[in-house]
Amino acid sequence: MKIHILFNDPVQYATGTVYDDGKTDIDKIPEPIDMSEYGVLDEMKAVQRALSTTAHQTKIVPVALDVFKLIEELRNDRPDLIFNLCESLDGDPMQEMNIASLYEIMKIPYTGSRALTLGIALNKSRVKEILHYYNIPTAAHYICDNPAKFKENGYEKVKDKYPLIVKPSHEDASIGITNDSIVYDDEHLHKRIEYIMENYKQPALIEEFIDGREINVSVVGNVKTSYKDLIVFPISEIDFTLLPSDYPKIVSYNSKWMYKTIEFEGTKAVCPAKNISPELEEKIKDTARRVYALLGASDYARVDFRVKDNTPYVLELNPNPDIASDVDEDTGFTRSGKAYGWTYEELIQNIIGFASERWGIKI
Repeated sequence: MKIHILFNDPVQYATGTVYDDGKTDIDKIPEPIDMSEYGVLDEMKAVQRALSTTAHQTKIVPVALDVFKLIEELRNDRPDLIFNLCESLDGDPMQEMNIASLYEIMKIPYTGSRALTLGIALNKSRVKEILHYYNIPTAAHYICDNPAKFKENGYEKVKDKYPLIVKPSHEDASIGITNDSIVYDDEHLHKRIEYIMENYKQPALIEEFIDGREINVSVVGNVKTSYKDLIVFPISEIDFTLLPSDYPKIVSYNSKWMYKTIEFEGTKAVCPAKNISPELEEKIKDTARRVYALLGASDYARVDFRVKDNTPYVLELNPNPDIASDVDEDTGFTRSGKAYGWTYEELIQNIIGFASERWGIKI
């Protein structure tokens, strides 16, 4: 097939420095470095390498602000399939679903979740409403869009559940989550809501903080007759034991992306996770399958949990998670795939296979 790998190109829109010259040794840069911009570059290069040994014809298509350029690119050189790594437009993650919608309008098949699922997953409050409806455990929460009225519109759901965690309601990749996101009283809750609304221009999501194990579950495939058809990789866990005792045990933005920070060095993934009973493991995996199916994920996705008292509480669905891989460090999804027994090349080709079958493409 002719496969175009589309990705949001940070070199074209990033406000900070992106050391993409192939020469700079970032280990010698003294200050912390935001690796979020590197993630998509590493992901694109990894997928390209994985496909280089196949019979597929691949082409790299960077996406930035000029969507008309992208339309012309796809019209003039139409692929059989897009390997979709595009998670934003000009740095705006809210546009992720619109790029996928563009593929659909142009009737070009693509990998990963469809536009509707991408949009739902980014609306964390709506995801929680769906989970509550289907009696899937998730933390008590409410949305606040006015700091002056933070005790209205749902505050009663969480007022007796301190500590709470406060996040932007329409972001992913731990954007807006810091050590100050955990609050223990009304005063700090009010201040954090103000911070979210001032800095991220969106309502704040206030949740009961589940003080338990942080679990990630990678799921692949598509539902044919039942959600039981889906493949679940070995469970991964975030190990917080290296964090200082006064740091909250959360996956903050620093933990995920800011290389050389205490949080980045102090949170490591362990896969397969240890000391999980067979009964709890099956409960977690079954819940991950159900969430994947209910929210309409396609081909591959990750479901994040907090586990407390043998109850897996769903945090969110992450459709199209980072699938970068290199010799030194895999992303969580890729690490889980390898623990299942797939090479990276097999993972990428299986994702293409899932997408091709779903769109009715004969390989």
